[in-house]
Amino acid sequence: MNQSKFHRRRDSNTPVHKRNKPRRYRPFPYFRIAKMWADGMTIARIAKAIGRIDKDNPRDPYHSLRNCLHRMHKGYTSANGRRVRLPHRVSKKTIRAARRAGLRAAA
Repeated sequence: MNQSKFHRRRDSNTPVHKRNKPRRYRPFPYFRIAKMWADGMTIARIAKAIGRIDKDNPRDPYHSLRNCLHRMHKGYTSANGRRVRLPHRVSKKTIRAARRAGLRAAA
């Protein structure tokens, strides 16, 4: 079995280096987002403040932040290790109506 640090691509003869370390992602600032959300900042202002505006997607540049907010509403781990939920800014009635409308649109 070949244990070298190189492997070759199928379509060419050039060797490709294998990564020794796993890929490092930029840490997501959950606590900054929670504080800004509590202060009443808009999604656009929060995205600009944390540098998460997707310039490659002009139709929906705030997609990643909205997705994060959706996950934070379900629950995230706080600084002291407890599981907390980001509070919604609208009533439960509005949330329920929006969920029903989304389910009807998908069906």
